[in-house]
This record gives sequence, structure tokens and C-alpha cells, in this order.
Amino acid sequence: MKFDLLIFKNKNFLLYWISSWCTALGDAIFIITLTWMLTEETNSPTVVGTYLFILGCSKAIFILIGGIVVDRIDSRKLMITSYLVRSLLMIIFFCVNLEGIPSIWVFYAMASIFGVVDSISEPAIITWRTKILEKQYYTQSMSLLMLTGNISTVLGPMVATGIIYLSGSKVVLLVNATTYVVASLLFIMITPVKVNNLHIAPPLNSLLNDFKVGLFYFLKTSIILTMAIFAFFTNAAIGVMQVSVPFLVKDYGYGIETFGLLNTAIAVGSVIGGIIFSLFVISNARPTMTIITCFFQGIILFLIGHVNHIWLMVSLFALIGLLETAVNVIAPSVNHTIIPPKIFGRVISILILVMSGSIPISQAIAGYLMKWIEPNTIFIYAGALEISAAVMVFSLPFVRNYNVNQKNTTN
Repeated sequence: MKFDLLIFKNKNFLLYWISSWCTALGDAIFIITLTWMLTEETNSPTVVGTYLFILGCSKAIFILIGGIVVDRIDSRKLMITSYLVRSLLMIIFFCVNLEGIPSIWVFYAMASIFGVVDSISEPAIITWRTKILEKQYYTQSMSLLMLTGNISTVLGPMVATGIIYLSGSKVVLLVNATTYVVASLLFIMITPVKVNNLHIAPPLNSLLNDFKVGLFYFLKTSIILTMAIFAFFTNAAIGVMQVSVPFLVKDYGYGIETFGLLNTAIAVGSVIGGIIFSLFVISNARPTMTIITCFFQGIILFLIGHVNHIWLMVSLFALIGLLETAVNVIAPSVNHTIIPPKIFGRVISILILVMSGSIPISQAIAGYLMKWIEPNTIFIYAGALEISAAVMVFSLPFVRNYNVNQKNTTN
């Protein structure tokens, strides 16, 4: 690690960074608001789990198409469009809420549309970052994005829960829409990057061939494939928090204030991690760093299932945020260094599908299981799953000894 602040002289990255900050704030408000609205309206973990399942599945269904689109269309234009669409959706949802809390199907429809938008915007935002930065700044840029994103995650629960407490959920929806509008305006100010072979409308068979190229690379690059499968299980473990936390809070007799406090604790831990990683460059991120971090994250999840004292919970949730930042800085940097730029969008979309595909599944299962078991038991199972996955993958010699500076192969 070495101290380096040259990244702040990159105007495009600064605009990208601030725009991502606004988007993260909007996403945090969106998740907190809609999840709590469903919890209060239905008091059903199954409904909340189904909502999150639809959000994740709609994204997973279209993510592969999104990756191909990103390799062929200017990702800057895709991001601007996605932000404006999100803002419009929040305004429409606000209008629907004027007559009272809408039916569950409206929430499900919102989840579906947001998932489709995410299927294009996520690979687009990742691809754009690799176009405006040199490889040596990948980990530092990820740290800065995590830092600002997590500051937004601190502010998001505070803003959302505060406005809900004082004025109700309707005003939050307008604030949410505003964050996406600001993000789109900042992206418009970014200087376009000229990239060859874009803006060509390919025939259908070419699109299919493009997908095959990305899939072949993914399947034949053993370190990418193995770490993606590992992430499938670790994300399943961490993903249950979103559906379990509100019911854990209610089960212990707390309210919206505690729900916001726990989410804020995660964000504060993430901010601390973001500050640490944003000031230094990790020139040789390795898969083992991710595995060890996930092992300790699993231990924290396991411990959460055994405590009910509010400040102990806050401390453990903050540690989750710190470790999650480390994972989200190191793991993507390894992948982005290995994947060839020409097929980056296609491969990263497959990675996103595999790594995050378990999240809606685990959330739906957790919501279903909470009919019979307590929310804290969900955390115990999740921690055991992440610990087991980390131990198994670390035991593989080719993963344990892998160095991103070695010659990449597809063996």
C-alpha cells in the first residue's frame, strides 16, 4: 500500500464520484422507505422477502443482455438514462401514494422495473470507471466510491427514517427522485470518452456470439469462476440481513429509530473502511484477502444471532459494514485487473449474475423461514454458511497462491 492522491486531479472521475454519491443516497432512501412501508403495512416477512426476490430476479434475468449492451453503447448515456428513469418512477410512485398506501402489487411492479434498470446500469457504471482510470487506481477508486456510498448510507437511513417519522413516507419519495435527477445532471457534465467499436447495431447472431465469448472466458478462467461461486454463497449469507433486520428489530420490541440506527451503524463502519482504503493504493490485491475478510464477516453474522443488547448489536453491525467495504474494494479490483477490456461488459454481467443471483433467493427463503423460526436464527445460519464457504475455498491451493501480477491463463 502507498499514499497517493493523484486520482483527485481526474475531473471525469470527480464528477463520476459525486454522481455515484447522489445515487447511493437515493438507493439507501429507496430501500429503507419501501422495506419499512411493506413491514408496517403487512407485518409479513414473506411479503418483504418476495419484494426483494422480485427486485433481484428481474435484475438477474436481464443482466446478461445488459452486459452485451454496455459493450456496444456509450455507458455514460446509459447511466444518464437510468438515473432519469429511476427519478420518474419515484415521482409516479409518489402520485400513486397520494390516495394512501398502494396494493402490494404496486410494490412488486416497482421492484421489477428497478431490477431491469439495474441490470443495465450496474455493468455500465463499472465499465465506465475502467475507461476513465488506469489500473493502478482501481482499488483506490473503489474505496472512494465505497466511502461516499457509505456516507450516503449513513445519511440515507437518517433522512428516510427522520422524514417518515416527521412527515410520513410520501415526502421521502420526492427526496428520492431529486437525488437521481442531480446524479444525472452530474453525469451529463462528464466529458465523453471516445471508444472504438461502439454505437454499432449488431445482428442477433452477433449478440449471441458476444454472449458465448464472455461465457467461455468466465468458465475457462478458473480463478474468476471459483471466486464467483464463492461470492454466490457469501452474498447469500449477507443478503438475508436486508429482509431479517426489520423483523429482528420488531421481535426485540424496538421501532423505526432502532432500525435506522442499525442501518446507520453498518454505514458508519463502511465509512471508516472507506477512509482507510481511499488514502492508499493496493497495487497487488489478492483473492485470499477477500476470503479471509469474508471468514471474519461470517463470525460477526453468527454473533449477531446470539445478542439482543442494542449497543452490542450496533457494534457488530458496524463491523459488518467495515468488513463489507474491504470485500467490495478488494474483490472487484482483482476481477477488473484480470478481465480483458474488449469483453469486460459481457464478463462482468455474468459475474454479477452469478455473484448476486443468490441474494434474492436467500432473501425469499429467509422471509419464508421466519414463519417458523426467529429472525436471530437466520443470522446464525447465515454466519455458518459464510464461514464454511471461506474455509472450503481457502483450502484450494490455486486460489490460496494466486497473484494478479502473474500471467493470466484460462486453464
